Parts: sequence; C-alpha cells; structure tokens
Amino acid sequence: MSEEKNAAEQQFVEAYHLPEGMARHEALERAARAADAVDHLPLAVSCRIALLRSAYDLGRYDLMLAPFAWCGAAEKRDPTAFDEWETHSFDWAHKWIVSGLIADPRFSLAQVESVLEQLAARYQQHGFSLQPVHGARADLAEHIGDEAAYREHFARYLAMDRGPMSDCEACVIEEQAGHLIRQGRPAEAVAHAEHQLEKETGCATQPQGILTTLAPAFVTLGELDRARQAHTVAYRLVRDDRYGGYLDDHLVFCATSGNVQRGVELLRRQLHRVHHSPSPAQAMHFAAGGALLLSRVDEPIEFAVPRDGQTEVLAAAELRRLLESRALEIAARFDERNGTDAVSRRIRAKLALEDTAHVPLAVPVAAAPPPEPEEEPVVVADPVELARELGEAFDRGDFITGIRLLRSLPADLDPLLPEGLAAVVAARRALVGRQARPLDEVLAELDIAVLRLAAAGETDLANRYRCRGAVMRAESTGPVVAMVEARECVAEADRSGAPYTRVLTRLLLADLLADVDEFDEQGELVTSALALAEAEVPDLVSRARCDLAQHLATVGELDEATALIAEVLAASPPPAVRFDALRLRLKVETVQGSSAAVETAAEFVAGFSTPRGPWTAETHRQRVVSLERLGVEEHHLEELRTAIAVGHDLGVPEDVAKACHALAGGYLKSGRLVEAAEALEEAVRVIEGQDVSYDIVVPVRYRLAQVCSRLDENEAARRHLDVALPLVPEDEPWRRALVLDVLGGVLRRLDEPLDGARAYAEAARSWQEVPDATEAAGSWVEAAAALPKEEHAECVAALASAEELLPSVEDEEHRAHLAARIAAIRAFLHFQAGEHAEALEQNGIAEELAARLGDVDWQMFLAQRGARFLLESGDAVNAEAEARRAAGMVTDTSPPQIIGDTANVLEESLRAQDKPTAGDRVLRALTSRLED
Repeated sequence: MSEEKNAAEQQFVEAYHLPEGMARHEALERAARAADAVDHLPLAVSCRIALLRSAYDLGRYDLMLAPFAWCGAAEKRDPTAFDEWETHSFDWAHKWIVSGLIADPRFSLAQVESVLEQLAARYQQHGFSLQPVHGARADLAEHIGDEAAYREHFARYLAMDRGPMSDCEACVIEEQAGHLIRQGRPAEAVAHAEHQLEKETGCATQPQGILTTLAPAFVTLGELDRARQAHTVAYRLVRDDRYGGYLDDHLVFCATSGNVQRGVELLRRQLHRVHHSPSPAQAMHFAAGGALLLSRVDEPIEFAVPRDGQTEVLAAAELRRLLESRALEIAARFDERNGTDAVSRRIRAKLALEDTAHVPLAVPVAAAPPPEPEEEPVVVADPVELARELGEAFDRGDFITGIRLLRSLPADLDPLLPEGLAAVVAARRALVGRQARPLDEVLAELDIAVLRLAAAGETDLANRYRCRGAVMRAESTGPVVAMVEARECVAEADRSGAPYTRVLTRLLLADLLADVDEFDEQGELVTSALALAEAEVPDLVSRARCDLAQHLATVGELDEATALIAEVLAASPPPAVRFDALRLRLKVETVQGSSAAVETAAEFVAGFSTPRGPWTAETHRQRVVSLERLGVEEHHLEELRTAIAVGHDLGVPEDVAKACHALAGGYLKSGRLVEAAEALEEAVRVIEGQDVSYDIVVPVRYRLAQVCSRLDENEAARRHLDVALPLVPEDEPWRRALVLDVLGGVLRRLDEPLDGARAYAEAARSWQEVPDATEAAGSWVEAAAALPKEEHAECVAALASAEELLPSVEDEEHRAHLAARIAAIRAFLHFQAGEHAEALEQNGIAEELAARLGDVDWQMFLAQRGARFLLESGDAVNAEAEARRAAGMVTDTSPPQIIGDTANVLEESLRAQDKPTAGDRVLRALTSRLED
C-alpha cells in the first residue's frame, strides 16, 4: 500500500476516535475526501458509513444525504468494497433516511415516498422482514393525517415478526406502545410494553424510550407512582443528550402533571435548542413543549438563550411567545408540504393540553410557598390588653396563642404600652425571632429589654429573661460561661423572686448542666423545681415533670422516663409542654428501636403543623432522624418527601438536606437508584453556597458519589468525593477512610488504576488510625488489586500490609475471603514474573479457600486460571485436565465470561496437543451454554 493510502487511513482513524460532535463529523468528511483523492475505495466506504452514523448521532438527517447517495453509487460500482458490517450499516441507514425526510418539510412528499419505496424494494430483495417498512408507512400516514392508511400499516407493523433490519425489540415495542397511546389505548400500551422494562437490551435509547412513552399512560390510568418513576428514571438517562428527541415529552409531562418548577429546570438545561435544534421536527416539538410549560409560569423569571455565540435574555412570557409562534410556523410548513392540516392540529392540541392529575415528584423542589392555612382572625383589641394576654399565654406554655397575639400587635404600637409591659413584648419579640435571625442580634435586643424591665422596676421579670438569655448565649460563649450567669439568676430568684421565677431559673440552669454532663446536679435542680411548682406554681408542674423525664432519659432510665411522659401527656398539658413531651417520647422510642416511634412522630407532626413556624420544622426534623435511625425509610417515603417540602417552605436548607439524605436511603433500599440520586442532588443544590456544617455536606456528597458510581456516572462521583474529602476533619479518620474507599473504586472505573490504588492505600492507613483492622485489611487488598502490573513492588507491599492485619480480623469467613484474595493476587504476580510453580501454588491456595467459602463461581474462575498458568508453562496435558475440572463446576448461574474463558483454555490445550476439538463433548457443552 502506498504512503498516501496509509496516510489517508491514519487520518480516518484519528477522525473516528474524536469525541462525538460536529468537529468529529467535519474531520470524517475530510478523511472521506482524502480517501477519494488516493482512490482508496474500501476506506472511502468506511468513511461514508462512519459519516452516516455520525449524522444520526447528531440528529442531523440532512447530513446523511450526501454519504447515503455516495454509498448507493459505490455499491453499484463495486459491492465487494463493503464488508459485512458496512453492508449491514448501509441497509440500516435506509430507515434513517426515511425518518429524516419525513421530519424535514424541505423535502417533498414525493421524495419521501421515493425513499420509502427504495426501502421496501431493498428489504424485499434481501429477504428481510418488512416490519420496518410498515412502521415507516404508519409513521408517514400518521404524520400527514391519513387515518385509513395509518390503521392498515400499524396493524401490519404490530402483527409482523421482527427481522434483521428491525430495531431492537425494546425500540419496536416503544414505537408500538406510542401508537397505542395516541389511539387512546393506554392500558393496552402498558400491557404491551411493561414486560420489556425487566430485560437488559444493551440499546443506547432504552429503557428511557419506553419509560418516556409510558409515563403519560400511567397518569391516565391513575398509576401516579409509576408515572413519577418512569419520568424520573427516563429523564436522568437523557438529560445530558443535546440532540435526542425525548426532551419535549418530559416538558409536557412536567407542565401537565403539576411540576412546572421542575419543568423550568429541565428547560434551562436545553436552551440551546431554542435556536439550534438538529431538525425541523425536533425544533417544532421542543418549541411546543416549551411553550406549553411556560404557559403555566406565573413568576417573573428570565432565561438566558444562546444564539450564534451570543446570549439573549428573555422573560418567560417572551420566550413562550417565541416558542409558540415557531412551533406553529414549522407545523404550517409541514402541512403545506403534506397538503393537509394534520400537523398544525396536533401542535395546537398540544399547546392547549389541560392539566392531568398531579404527579408528586420523587423529590419536592423549592417553589413558591403555599398559602398559610387559615388561622383564627387577627385579634383587634386594646394594645395594652393584647400585650397582657400574650404575656400570660407564653407564661402558661401556650406559645401558639402567644405568637398569634404577638403578630396581632404591630411594633409601632409598642410606644402606647406602659414601659414594663412594652419591655416584656420586646423580649418576646426577640425570643420568637430567634430561629430566623442571627443570635447576636437577638441577644442584643433581649439584653436591652432586660435593662428596660429593670429600669421600670420589673426586676423579677428582668431576671427571668436574663436567665433565658444566658441559655441562648451558651451557643456562642459555651455552657460553662453561661452557667455562671444562670447561677446568678437562680440566686437572685431565691433572694427576691416570685415562685414562678424560682422554678423557671432552676429548669433553665438544669438544661445547661446537662450540656456539660453534670447529671447529678441537674437531677437535683429539676426535682427541687418540681417540688416548688407543685407547692406554689401549678402552671409549671407539667413543664417540670417533662424536664424530669428528660433527665431520666439522659441518665439511661428510659422506662421510667417513658412512664412519666405518658402521665404528662395524659394530663392535657399546654402546647409547649406537649411539644417537648412528644419530642422526648419520640427520641426515647427511637433509641429503644420501638415501632411505636412511627406513630408518635405522626402525632408530633400533626399536632404542630399549623400555624407553621420553627416548631413545624422541628417536628419534621425529628421524624426524619427517627425514621433513619430505625432504618425504615423505604416504608415512609411520603413522610420524607413532605419533610423536604416543609424544609423548602420554611427556608431551612439543613433540614432539606437531611431529609433528602434519608429519602435517598429509602429509595436505595427499594432499588430505585435514579430517584436516590435525584434526592441527593436536590440536597446538594440547596446547601451549595450556604454555611452548612461539614457533617451534613460530607454524608450527602459521599452517598451521592456511591449512587452515581452505581449508575456508572463516575466523573460525577469523583466530583462529589473531591468536594467531600477536604471537609473531613483530621480527627475523624473513619469518615476519611469511607470517602477514600469509594474514591478508589471510582478511579479504577475511570481507568486511573494507580490513583485508585493510592486512594485505597490512604483509606487503609486511615482505618488503621481508627483503628479497624478488618476494614484496613480490606482496603490494602483493594489497593493491591487496583495497582497496574508495572507497580510490582508496591503491590507486594500492599499485600504484606493486608496479611499482617489478618490475625486481627475476627470474622472467620471474612478473614478467609481476604486470605483468598491475597493468594489470588500473589498468584497473578508470580505468573507475570514467569514463576509458574509459585503462581500455581498460590492459585491453589486461593481456590481451596474459595471452595471453603462455597463460592463456586470464584472457584471455577481460579480453576480455569490455573489451567491457563499450566498451558503457558508448557504443560498442556495438565492444563486440559484443569480446564475439564473447571468445566465440571458450571452451574445454571455461572457467568458467561468464566464459561468462555474455560472454553478458550480447554480448546487451546487440546490444540497444543494436536487433539481434535470439534467432537469434544465438554467443549461443545461449554460453547452451547454461551450460545444459549
């Protein structure tokens, strides 16, 4: 071959291996011209076949026409220039051309009919099934509105057997299901297609194609959970596809199912399609779906729309008008081409679609907060009377009434109040605002209110609020400093305070004592407070008893605490005490692992759901914690979704993230990986850029990385781990080890074995720091397994580190598993070094341990590998024997890869001995299993 032809082939190879996109397509075009220039016909054929596939991947059917016509002429010139695969590809491209011309009004109906006839003639000539032909004719008939022809060809398409030119089984079923749905037969569509979802097709457009098609059918049939899952799973598989055709279906789904906010997020990811859709049909359907979605948008939001290297910012209404007019304009062009009004009717019908039943999202997203449930009307009364009533409500523990009355008293009326009463109201305003405002601002206001009370002669009230401030101040100064001030308040109350203040200050100081583990003094204080309340302050008895129950629970007397809580709740306590008692009962039942915690959580949430406030967030927060600790998240997905929605509404990103983490756990336990990823990605979105503690960020990113890795989204997994790892404190080696172990696996799957091995090794060292010998040994083994063969010495060292830890691994079965892996890796190292005897010895040790563990597949793998070692050492006789022994271990569930390896080594062993292979019964049986 001439140098020019060699250079042309190299140019094609380089172009072929470029990333998908227009740059690659243009490089393939240049390679094709180079092949033509040196008259290299087989290479020119390969270039055109590659161009056909490239145009298909880009969604640019118009770019297919030139290479398609060229292939037709080349086939007539010399059919032998096409190899078997290229002939198959050219046969297949005849279907693409038909679809492409139907989807572009620049081509006349006569041209479409012409290529359809070419398709039918070619497939008939080659003896292929005409199923694809009837599918194409049904598509065309539906497109132009020929109902009779549509029903005729669809019936044939549905009834005819598939052939070598049919799309994969799943894609055929997807298209057939779509036709059934459009005919108003959703139940038949689901029955026809759902069984296919259980199969692994290997098709790049499945299962997302079937799921996208079935989602509206599930809604129509009232199967909303299945609709949600279909949309969620399918969209994740297509969300990064810049050219695919499923996006408009998901925009329509979101628009009509009450998920407009999610639809807007989907639309923002694909705004390049506004001006750069790959075909007129895709542009039309995207525009219609986008316009339908935007017809539901009420908020003043904007979209940055790219166009020819520039960005145009459009309001939602402007973008809607643009998309709607474009959809109708392209539809009119199709109708002009077709001589009917079918396409315009369908687009207008899509633009006028009404809402379906609401489909709750897998993960609630932030939206406009719902209107507050109707409360009692705002109290209109004398401000002095209002101020007195709200103070009394708070004092007796009715914080809900107190807050309602406080909201009824505008701050600008405070000057009308007596100074002492005005200072009480100011103190209450500060305390109520604690959840939504910085602590230092709240304390500053509270301190001023305390000074005002003292100046007005209300020294007892000033002491109460000073003690409350001391407890709050502990968040910034620490409990020890705060306790000094609280003890002063208790002493002041004992000298000159009212009984109410003496009880209250004792209970507040007891809270601080619990924070520094001074449980004996805490118990004494609470007991004395309870005795004083029972004697002189009936309004505080239930609170003191609840605090005593808290003390009992803290010191481990859970049964006693539970009994006391029951007594408190049975006495119909005020809301504040009932809140604390239900929360405490929930915590105790959760620690005890009691299923009653689920009912208590429901009662807790229901009792404080309205009016909404920080207490509402706390009820959901505690339920999330309980469900996660009980390990029952998968049975309470709806409650977790509600917690996320409440966290969004109340603006508490930490709560949203924790609830998303728990919801993801529930989805994972249910095998719903995509929904788990969606939940965790919502957590990331909410906490990104917020001042959120690492012990929220790290678990979220860590779990999301695990899920992404299982979804084969390894680049995303690495990004999440790269965020998490630097946040792990030095004094938490166990958390660092967990992150590094996952990172090691991710890097291996990204084909970065050396970095992966080093991540595992660092994980092992962190486990040893914990110390956890079992985990450390496992990480050292993973490090050795990940290392590339060039790193022989590092691999040997990792295995030695693992082996040194084996005696500390308590679980015997796990210890045997690790020992087997160590021996198996050593066997491979010896084999690489040409040390066949040592390789066989270590391989035998590994196989013996695998047999002891009952792992038949691993034992079979090691046996056939032993046969390979023997064959490479020149011992074909024993290699044959070992291969036959491995073949005898085949079961109904043996992996095809191991069966194939066994068949290969047996066949090579026979050939090495000049023995016949065709009649070997064992070899035939292995081959038959592979064919099955």
